[in-house]
Amino acid sequence: MGNSNQKLQEEKYENVMKKFKLKESIHHNQLGMIRVYTLKDDNNYSIFEFHKTPTTSEEAKLMLAHYKNRKCYNNDNITQIFFISEQHSQILCQDQTQLTVIGEFFYNNIQNEMKMNYQSKNYSNNNNQQFPELRLWQITLQIVNACNFLEKNGRYHGEIKSKNIYIHPDQSVKLIEYNFIYGSMNGYQKALLLNDFQYLSPELLKELRAKNSQPNVDFIKGDVFALGLTLLELANLSSCEQYYDWISKEVHIHKIIQANDLLIQKGYSTLFTNLIYQMISEVEIRPRFSDLKEVLSHFENEINNNLDFYSRYQMKQSHQYNIYNSVYTQPQQRPGQINQTQSIYLPNGSY
Repeated sequence: MGNSNQKLQEEKYENVMKKFKLKESIHHNQLGMIRVYTLKDDNNYSIFEFHKTPTTSEEAKLMLAHYKNRKCYNNDNITQIFFISEQHSQILCQDQTQLTVIGEFFYNNIQNEMKMNYQSKNYSNNNNQQFPELRLWQITLQIVNACNFLEKNGRYHGEIKSKNIYIHPDQSVKLIEYNFIYGSMNGYQKALLLNDFQYLSPELLKELRAKNSQPNVDFIKGDVFALGLTLLELANLSSCEQYYDWISKEVHIHKIIQANDLLIQKGYSTLFTNLIYQMISEVEIRPRFSDLKEVLSHFENEINNNLDFYSRYQMKQSHQYNIYNSVYTQPQQRPGQINQTQSIYLPNGSY
């Protein structure tokens, strides 16, 4: 796929579009109004195209610089832009600029995978009505890979949720960060201005209750919290919205911890549940994606080669980490460190 994108980047607009056929125009959850094209020789490969018309020459410069910078992003788990063009015209004696942006597009997302594969009636007689743990580790590794790349570049995702995690035809994960589109709002801003439900962390909810338009918080750690809830959603096949009181803008952490405890009964390892614990821990001890990248590097080879490395970290529910000993009731005690053989790597710690 990377080689295909590189070739498209080097071609002119007319030559690029000759290879594709228009499929439909849609309003996308993150991209807004776009046209979707499919490759004539391969219906599995799709691209998006959208047009932006800046209102001033200054905005045109900023917008063009934004998309050119974004086009330079090179990460296997981040959606790529491979073509940008700038057209100038005169309307009523005024100069007008229109930008055309083309990039890779994916219809499927992890929420659809959950609904179709594990919540569908077609699977009612399937004994394995849940995500295999290895699949969840693969999803985790690839999201962390993408978000660590953003973190290194001084960016963050800003709206992690299952429907914003896209699936490539080869089953790998692809992300679109909140400001992919110039001038877009992040999840916190959508919650503040539109009352749109988001997987916000406790520290962001505190800012939301105060109606703070410029919260002084670590948005990367907010993304880590949202990823923890997203993984819990996938493992439980149930939205984590149930753990929020969106009217009062509060999240019930104890209910999240209880739900995470129950994953052991479903056969998930304590290595996996302890990872979620750490993602939802208090902000002071919550890891960033650079920390999680270091964590997962110890298991990356096994994850990428479909090898079971987590079964040895399974224990009975009676031995599992207790909700009343959580980091939210005893801040000095980190989840996953009750039993060193059951824990996972933490910043400045061991796994």
